[in-house]
Amino acid sequence: MNELENLLINYMPDCKKLLVLIFLFAMGKSMAFVSPFLPPASVTLLLGISLGKSMMPLLPIWCMITLGATLGSVLSFHFGAFLQHKSAILLLPAKYHPPMFKAKIALEKYGSLLLFSSRFVAILRYIVPFVAGTLRFPCKQVYCVMTISAAMWACILIAISKALPTL
Repeated sequence: MNELENLLINYMPDCKKLLVLIFLFAMGKSMAFVSPFLPPASVTLLLGISLGKSMMPLLPIWCMITLGATLGSVLSFHFGAFLQHKSAILLLPAKYHPPMFKAKIALEKYGSLLLFSSRFVAILRYIVPFVAGTLRFPCKQVYCVMTISAAMWACILIAISKALPTL
């Protein structure tokens, strides 16, 4: 345990760097084609929040998670809009085909509700906004729903971090 404490003390980033890391990670975990290569969001963001809550108020951390997650979802949405042809999904690796087609059917049926709830399920976090882009969902609707769901996700992560010890 002392080794972990020494490691954290010696390599602790300052507040600004930690906020940038939290922002970039929240954005990356919400972006199609970036998220699969990153470690699990909840574990990594909770670690960042736990580190940060001893150095700064939680509001800047909440803002960075919300902004990063929203921007990542918006970028996924616009990437999907860029590839709006139905055959574009077939160019993706085969493991993405079943979730993409399921998301397409569900989006056509449930729309905003699915956009909102997808934030809380790992693989759907980036697939649903991407598919919404391919279906040409209205930008305002997507932006509003993604911002609200990102804010709620950040609140939940911060609430969970309150139960964790401060690092």
